[in-house]
Amino acid sequence: MRSLTALLTTPLLTAALLASCGAGPATPAAGAPTTTPTTAPASLTVRLETLAVTGALNVPGTLRVSGRGPADLTVTARDAQGAPVSVTLSASGTDTLIGVTGTGAARGPVTLSVQAGAARASVTLPLLRAGAAPIMGGTYQAGGAVPWQGGVVLRAVANAGADARHALMVSAGAEATALPFPVSGLDTITGHAVAPDGSVWVAVRGATAAGSELIRRAPDGTLTRVPAGTTETLSSLGITPDGRVWAVVYGQARLLSAAPDGTRGELPLGSVPDALTVSADGALLLTRRGDSPAVLRVDPASGAVRTYPVGTPGVSVPAAPTPAPDGTLLFTETRAGSAWRLDPRSGAQVALPLPAGARAGALAAAPDGSVWVSDPSAGTLLRVADGAAAQVTLGGAARALTVTPDGRVWFELGGQLITLN
Repeated sequence: MRSLTALLTTPLLTAALLASCGAGPATPAAGAPTTTPTTAPASLTVRLETLAVTGALNVPGTLRVSGRGPADLTVTARDAQGAPVSVTLSASGTDTLIGVTGTGAARGPVTLSVQAGAARASVTLPLLRAGAAPIMGGTYQAGGAVPWQGGVVLRAVANAGADARHALMVSAGAEATALPFPVSGLDTITGHAVAPDGSVWVAVRGATAAGSELIRRAPDGTLTRVPAGTTETLSSLGITPDGRVWAVVYGQARLLSAAPDGTRGELPLGSVPDALTVSADGALLLTRRGDSPAVLRVDPASGAVRTYPVGTPGVSVPAAPTPAPDGTLLFTETRAGSAWRLDPRSGAQVALPLPAGARAGALAAAPDGSVWVSDPSAGTLLRVADGAAAQVTLGGAARALTVTPDGRVWFELGGQLITLN
């Protein structure tokens, strides 16, 4: 697996600013720096440059203290259990670099006490633990992932080999195992979703004139096939609280649905959607490009639609709709490479603070309110929280980015399934 360097590039942070980043849970999620300032009469300017990673990867973390030499500083570090953590101090011009190295026994977060005379700062930074497991011998490329049974279930890219595109891959730990769909006439799986009862739905592009279909795999392995009545590709599956699965039909102004018993339905729309997700209250949230780019909120029972215009008419391509825990909707704007947060209650839209030059790909919302953003062109991940973006350099494109309810970050990189927590 390619090496992974976790690099956090935030603006220069004073102790007071870092304190604002620390608001929230006592144990920060992956990538969340926090600082609690003291009442000392002077201040220290501290910037977190690299995140410490242990486990499958071993990357030291680095903090920069501006305008202070190593001889001026006293630094101690302890992990979440109170055990000492190794630190090193080295000069970098007029600054000091504090190196933080976690061991296999260390547990995050790590709290550093930094003192220079009367100036003090207490900095809490995560100690990320990385796991890595090869998928199908390291040749697998994931096209999507959803949480399932304490882990994730993956879908291969549409042009993968037959073994990969005719099955899903399930992983809850060190190994990924196949979840096959042994049906005839299957070309490739183009979408998947997991229902509350543990059943798995897939959208299948057919290899025959019979066309596409939706297939439900019950927890006992029983398969229910629902013909779509079209040869167009189905994608972007979502499941409403009643157990019904919904799918976008390529190029058509309607949604296709299927009940657990195999009953098919459809919902006509006034425009052609690109992608779909389901909100916590069961509404269908769609993105639409074209002359009137928008996010649509659709009541699946009545078909009532509320439209939120976004971007620039005829130019913007909203994509990757992702519900956040606070009830807002995250989405990307593909042409601009930006990412946005939409409040469906007020219609307010706010751009996520991505670094200059970053181009948002996939989005994943974490339980603590932070947002993970992939940037495939740069080979990085970005974590956005408290008005700042933290960068994790991967050296390759992170595919199938998702966050499970326990806060773990999952993605495929170079045929390996990576976890960060």
